Amino acid sequence: MAQYKHDRFFKFYIQSLYKTKGDTLQNIQVRNDEDLEIDLMFTGVRENAGWQQENLGLFDILMQEHPTIIIEHYSSYLEDTDILKSITRKNLYWERKQKELVENAKSELELTSSQRLSKEAKKQIENQNPFTWILTVNCSEKLLALCGAQPATELGTGVYRLSQIFRMGIVIIEQLVDSPETMWLKMLGGKHSAQTAFESIKQLSPERREKNDIISACIKYCVYLRNIPTYSLTPEEEDFMKTMAQIDAWYEAEINKAKLEGKIEGKIEGKLEGKIESASTIIRAKFGAQVLTPQIASQLEELNEQQLDDFIVGMFNWQQKEMESWLQGVEKV
Repeated sequence: MAQYKHDRFFKFYIQSLYKTKGDTLQNIQVRNDEDLEIDLMFTGVRENAGWQQENLGLFDILMQEHPTIIIEHYSSYLEDTDILKSITRKNLYWERKQKELVENAKSELELTSSQRLSKEAKKQIENQNPFTWILTVNCSEKLLALCGAQPATELGTGVYRLSQIFRMGIVIIEQLVDSPETMWLKMLGGKHSAQTAFESIKQLSPERREKNDIISACIKYCVYLRNIPTYSLTPEEEDFMKTMAQIDAWYEAEINKAKLEGKIEGKIEGKLEGKIESASTIIRAKFGAQVLTPQIASQLEELNEQQLDDFIVGMFNWQQKEMESWLQGVEKV
């Protein structure tokens, strides 16, 4: 499992995508072992307006399989050990959670520890046992057969369910058809799937919240990857990094175009204020809030419109050392 996708982009992506539809928790410890942490758990809130306002296709259907969903993500071929660990993590979590729910129910009903709950009360507790979706780039037919996975035909190609006792399903992203219904899941696939999905997502209306938030997530992901020494990346990771760099470049071109063309009729002061804020935001995002000292902020305010445009465009090509050199030059002014 590639750590960069599993621990960084994947979590940020899901949280950004589903923040209007429920609550997400991450890094849930089920034992003092990082390998046995639940990476992401989503509890849907059906009353939230996001379910009606933001259609995320097949992803929405998966996330409504159960009130509580555990999501596991694997950025290459799924292995049998991955499935076993997913089962173990969920079982350890549920064992502890079930005990807590039983104790709370008995306390509310004023029962002693030796007294048993009714069948109805037990059923209500059991209904809170989470369902796990394993999202994987690929998986062999042999492994699917080994774990007894059956096609969930009502959900389309690439979606499988294990035996009901496991409360678990597998989504093979590379098997999903390319369509508006699958593009949000395809962003978690390999290089080609991500590129295809992003091409579809960027065609959506600029008014769509989820589009803008996911593009921002991609940019944050790309910024993170820039700080990783290339020798520590696998070929797959380097390919995906290049894809995200292309997304970064496209988005910033759109941002700059909007700034340069969209405010032509506005007052020059407003244009300058917007660009100064953009420059400040970029500095904070790429190099940390502590870099934006009052003196630096003051120097930005003294730049004219063209200088600000050049600064914003150039910022995305600068590395940390170049930025530090520029900042030192400003401090001396």
